[in-house]
Amino acid sequence: MLLDLHLHTTASDGQYTPSETIAMAKGKKLGIAAVTDHDTVSGISEAREKAAEIGLFFVPGIEISTQREEEIHILGYGIDESYPGLVDSCRVWEEDRLNRGSRICSFFQRRNIPLKLDEVKRIAGDGSMGRPHFARWLQEHGYVGDRREAFHRFLDTPEFHAETDRVKPAPEEAIALIHEAGGKAVLAHPGLLKITLQEQERLIAELAEQGLDGLECFYSRHSTGQTDIYLSLAERMRLWISCGSDFHGEKVKPVEMGMELSQEYVEKLVINVIDQKGME
Repeated sequence: MLLDLHLHTTASDGQYTPSETIAMAKGKKLGIAAVTDHDTVSGISEAREKAAEIGLFFVPGIEISTQREEEIHILGYGIDESYPGLVDSCRVWEEDRLNRGSRICSFFQRRNIPLKLDEVKRIAGDGSMGRPHFARWLQEHGYVGDRREAFHRFLDTPEFHAETDRVKPAPEEAIALIHEAGGKAVLAHPGLLKITLQEQERLIAELAEQGLDGLECFYSRHSTGQTDIYLSLAERMRLWISCGSDFHGEKVKPVEMGMELSQEYVEKLVINVIDQKGME
């Protein structure tokens, strides 16, 4: 089956609107698609309507940024986006992002880069402002050659995080919130964590004890070896698996939408345990 359970839209930091993203998924012949915007559920309704219109199996989702020693992303699937606790949390996170935007501007201005918040807001449009939008500004104004350089030189450095990071929930808080909203919680792209494999295993075990439901084993930037390791961990820890490209659009993150899974792994996907009422 061809599917993708990790798609971003203009509701957060993606290039395409929820409707456009879902239409692209249908055009690429995906059987299942999940919209998982960063810290917001504002794009779900539009995506669901488009999916119903064109006949695509849709999963409502979210990707919550959490923090321990480093940032950890927790995906939520089959959520009720109208759940008050989730709506209120998203509102707080949006306010925090706006405040962080001002801190990021100050970060660059202290380094004699005349970045202005209004210009980045125009890039973000109606979506929630995130680091990819600042990366686009840096690239468009000639300070970096591409998105990767923007993150390497500026947006993912210890200095940047020390001066700009917002307060994020703990991963176990995100897991609990996703469960309260009727969803299942999955650790996103474990291969991107900047800790050793042994530390990753310890983290996954701890989160599993806190109710983590699954692991994003198949991911666009995971090597075959990493995928095999996470599949083995998921089986050993009795976690469901997930898969996703982390699609944002070619101007934001050059990665193709869609992943092909064999029937063996489709049967182990976390969506198999999501209540059908949570999906359309």
